[in-house]
Amino acid sequence: MSPYRVKYTHRADRDLEKLPLEIARKVVGSIHTIREDPYRFIKKIKASNPNHPIYSLRVRRDVRALLSIHDDVLIIHVLEIDYRKQAYRDF
Repeated sequence: MSPYRVKYTHRADRDLEKLPLEIARKVVGSIHTIREDPYRFIKKIKASNPNHPIYSLRVRRDVRALLSIHDDVLIIHVLEIDYRKQAYRDF
């Protein structure tokens, strides 16, 4: 099976720029490590729409990346990256 491609939303790009460089590198590295088998590392957000679920990837103890996965085209869409305290407020 070929790995999933990773795409970042404009918001996720802005979120990465706001994070300290060390944490931003860890976020990008963590997202690229899950490309082969993303469902093994993520957790589904219960309040998300069942037709288009949102998933959470724990990058560090206090940082989360919110993702949408499209299996038909093998894309991991990074929606938002934020500290845990703030990350789930929109979902």
